[in-house]
Amino acid sequence: MKQKITITIILLSLLGVSTYAQKSERKTSVGLFYSIAGVSLGESQQSSALSFSTKSCSGVGINIVHHLGRSFAIESGAEYTLLEVEQVQTTPADTTQTNLSLLQVPVLGRFYLSENLFANGGLLFDFDMNSTSAISSQTGMGLMVGIGAMYEFKSGFSIYANPYFKTHALLRFSSSEEKNSLMEYGVQLGVAYRF
Repeated sequence: MKQKITITIILLSLLGVSTYAQKSERKTSVGLFYSIAGVSLGESQQSSALSFSTKSCSGVGINIVHHLGRSFAIESGAEYTLLEVEQVQTTPADTTQTNLSLLQVPVLGRFYLSENLFANGGLLFDFDMNSTSAISSQTGMGLMVGIGAMYEFKSGFSIYANPYFKTHALLRFSSSEEKNSLMEYGVQLGVAYRF
């Protein structure tokens, strides 16, 4: 009888450890997100008679997070961002509305600070999809840093919010005389599923 109780206790203990290990084991997840941001435009080498102001900036994207352990993952995906920009020229007085669209491909590291908090950062590969924009091409390499919170349901679905800061076109893939660089600060709101 004593032996059966001992074996039962050992099996229940192992089951508890196994359940905890499965819960803390992270796998690959795929998610969809919507981003909303504010943008500032560095206007180095720009004529003082010409200025830009952004009216809105939003994007949609997909992200893939592949976990390499309990506290580190590689994050990538793609995001399509649309910016509504107002170009103001003082001499002669003229205001023009233009749109700028970017395809962004991030390659980020994600560090888990706890079960529900993470920090991410890394490289952005930007592709300017609008060659007629008054802003110089943003095609090039930039940087992104962020911190986020997530909640994972037992079903494998999770929701997350990821405030971020991005700087675009630090290293350009094309030469351009006028060097406008976008700086973006915003938040991604998304849903993901863990496989």
